[in-house]
Amino acid sequence: MKTMERPTGPLRDDLIVLSRAIHGTPELAYQERQAVGNIAALLKRHGHDVELKLGGLDTAFRARVGPKGPSVALLAEYDALPEIGHACGHNLIAMSNVGAFLLAAQRAKDLQVGVELIGTPAEESGGGKIDLIDAGVFKESVAVLSSHPGGHTWQLGGSSLGIVGKLVRYHGLASHAAYSPEKGRNALSAAIRLFLAADGWRQHLPADTRVHGIITKGGAASNIIPDLAECDFGLRAASMDVLGEMVKTFAQMVEGAAMQTGTRAEIDDKMRLYAPVKPNVKIGDLLVKELSDRKIEVERGVLTLASTDFGNVSQVAPADYIGFPVSLEPISGHSHVMRDASATDLAHNNAMITAEILATVAVRIATDSAVRASLKA
Repeated sequence: MKTMERPTGPLRDDLIVLSRAIHGTPELAYQERQAVGNIAALLKRHGHDVELKLGGLDTAFRARVGPKGPSVALLAEYDALPEIGHACGHNLIAMSNVGAFLLAAQRAKDLQVGVELIGTPAEESGGGKIDLIDAGVFKESVAVLSSHPGGHTWQLGGSSLGIVGKLVRYHGLASHAAYSPEKGRNALSAAIRLFLAADGWRQHLPADTRVHGIITKGGAASNIIPDLAECDFGLRAASMDVLGEMVKTFAQMVEGAAMQTGTRAEIDDKMRLYAPVKPNVKIGDLLVKELSDRKIEVERGVLTLASTDFGNVSQVAPADYIGFPVSLEPISGHSHVMRDASATDLAHNNAMITAEILATVAVRIATDSAVRASLKA
């Protein structure tokens, strides 16, 4: 099996320029137009056609080499977070998967099935991969590969927490807070009671669960009893059974806070379910071999206490991803430190290694029918 060469020279330079351009112009979910434009321009310079508006999404795309029909998919992400930009390093996910595709394309004539680069928007909020699943984009995917930057270790084969988002509104009755408070019904008090209930609930939940939220609306002025309060909550668990029970209990707590305050509660889905990642063991074995051949130590099977719509893809196709380090020390994701680390030489060097490994494994799967059969076993 021929090993892919690491991106060097002009290709390496192109990928770093792409990473820095995406990092320097953070765009939120479904608005990543400049990122997609930069990626498409790079792919076209290297001779590839780009299918834009994939699955009806303005900022999704696909490029492909090899025969029509089944394919190995490489997933690029490029959306940022509000206020703190690329604090999850999606510029590096784009860079490493674009690089992997361009390397794999060098073996296009050898492929038995296609290799695709799929641009997936809105991972941080909205679930672009879920949109693409619904549009049938992954129905012929024999394997799905991707990457994600992180702290100081190499990782793969890990699961993640499933998450649902809930938007809670309390409707009360406004009144003068000094002159006639007894005539009001305080929606903010209901929201506060919900947070107190959640704080008490946490001590009875399994260690691999999370409950977190913010109050997004809490009143107009201190001398007016708030008639509307709004809360944004995330509920996470490592299993769908536990998550389902959490959703039921949370709804009971919401109603309990309303009863205590004489207000009315409503709950809406803030985001669709992000399912836990279900890593494919055989793909993981292929990735481990490539890492081992490069004398890179890797942690396998670590539960990531975060959530991703990559989990939904892993539920419908054999999938795994490489977690690669951007720091020599542990750092927190979704932080200014992570944002800054995602544009360093270390981050770019490890993204290059990741691109090489992803390309090698993608080509291995796309040229070996026995390997493809093993992924389904």
